[in-house]
Amino acid sequence: MKTKRLLIILGVLLLLLIPATAAMAAPPLDTIVEEGETIPNDVVLLDGDLEVKAGATVDGNVTLFNGDAIIAGTVKGDLVLFNGNLDAAGSADITGDCVVLNGKFNDETELGLSCTAVAGFENLVPMLSGLENLPRLLDIPNLPNRPDIRVNVPSAASRFFTNLAEAAGRSLLLGFLAFVAASLLPNQLNQVKAAVQQKPVASGAVGLLTAVAVPSLVALLLPVSIILTFICIGLLGFPIMFALLLGLGAGALLGWITVGNLLGERISGPLKLKNRSLPVTATLGTVLLTFVIGLMGFGEGMVTFLVVCVGLGATALTKFGTKPYPLALAGIGNESKVTAVLETLPVPDVAGLKEGNE
Repeated sequence: MKTKRLLIILGVLLLLLIPATAAMAAPPLDTIVEEGETIPNDVVLLDGDLEVKAGATVDGNVTLFNGDAIIAGTVKGDLVLFNGNLDAAGSADITGDCVVLNGKFNDETELGLSCTAVAGFENLVPMLSGLENLPRLLDIPNLPNRPDIRVNVPSAASRFFTNLAEAAGRSLLLGFLAFVAASLLPNQLNQVKAAVQQKPVASGAVGLLTAVAVPSLVALLLPVSIILTFICIGLLGFPIMFALLLGLGAGALLGWITVGNLLGERISGPLKLKNRSLPVTATLGTVLLTFVIGLMGFGEGMVTFLVVCVGLGATALTKFGTKPYPLALAGIGNESKVTAVLETLPVPDVAGLKEGNE
């Protein structure tokens, strides 16, 4: 019964959002139900009063908006009034639930009708203020006062050591991945590094576009993939989305390690490292880069985003380090051959040319 009463109230709130023309689509009826008359359907009235005289019967539900109800007969369904008063005579009988919103309820029956009256609603927006009456409306007993909840705020030293531990953990993890990548993919890492050194601005721009385009493309593919799955075409879109996200993550990781490698090469000289191999510089620089950015209190997100964009763009321009960028770098390996060919060309006699001209 409580749940049903709540549903009735929610139904009234929803009906308030329905245009008047839709509500008037209910079957037409007189506002006075005479003695001995029976209404076999629901009654919906806007801006009008309803009177059910003694001996009259309404088999359905009664819903009134901005009107009063005078009930002396029988209503076998629910009766809901909004912005109106309900007067129940001694012979009145309402079988279903009875709810009166923003109105008064006058009950003259001997046994009494179980009607709920909620007042204080002047218009639709202030209706939300009546939610404090919901426990009483649903016959929910008063709950005991909740105990005070105290949250222990960590101290500045505790927050610092927590951030320090998190930064150290990320640094060690990415340092290990940098060592693995530099050991297994040295040529690819060098190609990406060359792109970062030669075209940092272009790498950053391409990385920014890639970071925005890939998630947007995945977001567009998601509803299409769901539709294709429901119409039994298959899971075609989901592997594509997974490959895009995997490629984006791998490219960002390789770019981050590349920037870390550049930092490692810069600091290897002042540190006087004897072993300056690619795995060592990549591991050292990646650990230091991750650790320093992780301890930054202000601007950490911006710096991280810039580094990721530059590295990701260089990775995309070199196709994961498989091709050089810019393309002019492709001929550097044959520089000795070009020089040898140029040396075989005859050198013009500049002095003879000057004497002839004189």
